[in-house]
Amino acid sequence: METIEVRPWRVNGKGGYDLVITSPLATVDDYIRAMGRVEELDIYRSYRSGRGDCQSCPHCCGGRLPLTLRDVLVLRDGLQALTGKLVNLRDLIANYCTVQKMGPALDITLRTDGEGYCIFLSPTDNSCRLYRYRPLVCRTFYCCPATRRAGELRSAVINGGEDELVYFWQTGKLPVPRIYLRNLCSPALWKALRGR
Repeated sequence: METIEVRPWRVNGKGGYDLVITSPLATVDDYIRAMGRVEELDIYRSYRSGRGDCQSCPHCCGGRLPLTLRDVLVLRDGLQALTGKLVNLRDLIANYCTVQKMGPALDITLRTDGEGYCIFLSPTDNSCRLYRYRPLVCRTFYCCPATRRAGELRSAVINGGEDELVYFWQTGKLPVPRIYLRNLCSPALWKALRGR
């Protein structure tokens, strides 16, 4: 049984998606799998390449690209596959990320080039050099309509992962993972996602 249902959702005749959590035991991994099923829907893409699909379209590869602790762990594997060298987590953050102090908070994002695009975006064909290892913000982005609760869940998952990464950066310790989505959501969002 799926713990998260992906449902079609339409706005002004354009296909998008909604999410409904069907189990209180739904995890971040369940969320990532559910987001992979969005592709199976008839979704409207705001931006499409000449081929009509999402490949080689750089519109989602720019701007602020927040990272989670899980992203840094996966990117480390991707960099090892790309370069043949194992990079420790603190060096990965120092060399491939931007760490900004914003008042009392820290913001850790994927580094971008001079034009504001991800440093792993290939400028010749707009493909991701680490596609298989791309961060959660990339894996869960679809330039199509989504319900408010689906968008809020995406933000909650990414924000929770960002908090874990900042904790690691500040302490050098890996936090106890927050696996269950209910631990990341506000009570109102959890109620909305459960359809209650």
